[in-house]
Amino acid sequence: MIFDIQYDSDQDCIFATFNGRVSMSVVRDYITALLPILEETDCRRLLSDSREAEVHLTSSEIMQFPKLAAESPLTARLKRAVVATQGTSGYDLYETLSKVSGQQVRVFTTKEDALSWLFEPSPNPAEE
Repeated sequence: MIFDIQYDSDQDCIFATFNGRVSMSVVRDYITALLPILEETDCRRLLSDSREAEVHLTSSEIMQFPKLAAESPLTARLKRAVVATQGTSGYDLYETLSKVSGQQVRVFTTKEDALSWLFEPSPNPAEE
């Protein structure tokens, strides 16, 4: 499997790990697999780790990510931390476009920094 999704009930956080070749069809499959977990758990935090992935996405495909997340209130409300290898193409664009769309997304190079941000109190309790 190119991705693995686990819900940690103690931390109330979903952890997704990607490895292998990530394409737009994989991203769509991932969202399809994620939605039932979000519905079942009502979780609002997601950490995606793609340091072991081979990202094969164009800029135009990356530009679709915020729109894909906005299609469901379950994904639109998530506070999303992404861990990626420094210099991996497209992640800065993803973060910027997501923020412009009003989504809480940050990209990190270490899991520790991502978790620290993910568990910071939100300035707006409604966003938590």
